[in-house]
Amino acid sequence: MRLLPRSLFGRLILLMAGGLVLAQLIGAAMHMAERQRMISTTINAEFAQRVAAVYRAVDNQPPAERSRLVQLLSSPRQQLSIESSTPTVPESHFADSEFLPRVRQALGMAISLQPVVIPRPGTFSFDLYLKLTSGDWLRIRGQAPQEIIALPLHHFMTLGVMLLMVFVLVWLTVRMTVRPLTDFAQAARALGDDLKSPPLPENGPLEVRAAAQAFNTMQQRIRTSIEERERFLAAVSHDLKTPVTRLRLRSEMLDDPDLRERFVRDLDEMQGMLGTALDFLHGKAVDETIQPLDLTALLESMVDDYAEIGEIVGLQAPESLRIEGRPQALRRAIGNLIDNGLKYGGKVSIEVVQDAERLQIAIDDDGPGLPEAELERVFEPFYRLESSRSRETGGVGLGLAIVRQIARGHGGNVTLENLVGGGLRAVLWLPLDR
Repeated sequence: MRLLPRSLFGRLILLMAGGLVLAQLIGAAMHMAERQRMISTTINAEFAQRVAAVYRAVDNQPPAERSRLVQLLSSPRQQLSIESSTPTVPESHFADSEFLPRVRQALGMAISLQPVVIPRPGTFSFDLYLKLTSGDWLRIRGQAPQEIIALPLHHFMTLGVMLLMVFVLVWLTVRMTVRPLTDFAQAARALGDDLKSPPLPENGPLEVRAAAQAFNTMQQRIRTSIEERERFLAAVSHDLKTPVTRLRLRSEMLDDPDLRERFVRDLDEMQGMLGTALDFLHGKAVDETIQPLDLTALLESMVDDYAEIGEIVGLQAPESLRIEGRPQALRRAIGNLIDNGLKYGGKVSIEVVQDAERLQIAIDDDGPGLPEAELERVFEPFYRLESSRSRETGGVGLGLAIVRQIARGHGGNVTLENLVGGGLRAVLWLPLDR
């Protein structure tokens, strides 16, 4: 299966064109074989009749006239001569030739016939000794024109034109078949990037129109649902921010400085948690426009930022790595993974690996790792291993959910795995064919 193209278009082209071309070649080979057989039968019969006619004409002449008649009947493709010596090649050696039985049948008499050269594959030439009634031997040497036996050039040209037409027709057929699937894939990708992308054109065959109508209906329902959720979240955000603002104003009136500081800290934490939750529900992490960026430069700037606050983060990456993505969203996703690593481990290292299909950002820490059963659950929104909701022990539980949201918004994903010997590895991978 590795020899097959990756795309459905390529596979259909290969299978259909290959099958039809093979059928054409087999048919052409059968036609050529039948043509050669018919030509061989015709030439054998024609030259056998000619040999018989020449033999009778020469044998019926007086011995004195035979030499003159032999000269008159000779031509570049048929040489005649009167020989007195007996040929030395035994007839039994050429008993499988189709030409000899036809000569005997055409002569219709019991005569001595000794072949020296008979037809060979791809050619037709012969050298026969026929014994005359006078006791001498009539030697007849002849050959058929090579252009009659050889495969004509126009046959190959016709075959080539037929194969080209077959390939063009297969290409057009497969393209018309696969094009709707390509349009659906592009529309689905555009829908993931922008819910306001234009609907699919509802044209083409009946099945394609039905599928396009179903896709457009689904897109409209998703868009309506998302818009209703955004209106609801906007209302909730407004209603929640108002009492938080009032509480902040009232906390400023407290006489006890320690109590006022705790109130303000709790309100800041509440406002931050509320903002994070609303951003996640709004999907703002993937609202940023996709643009060209240098991932290596982005990572180096993040490593420098952590170094300024005393955190050492190792980095192994190519000197320059140009991709298409959302810079701020990727910075947030990678930052969340680094923060987790620093929180639960003493040091963090980043390694970027690129292949033909995707790039992989691996972020390792030396912490205790996670139970195998929790490696996937921690990506669920608001899920945390700790039972508390303290910022010091894990926050609101949306960090990894936001990372996955950003990764999937780029067409990739993020996974966690425990390292041998301790530690946790977070792998954020992104496709390179966007």
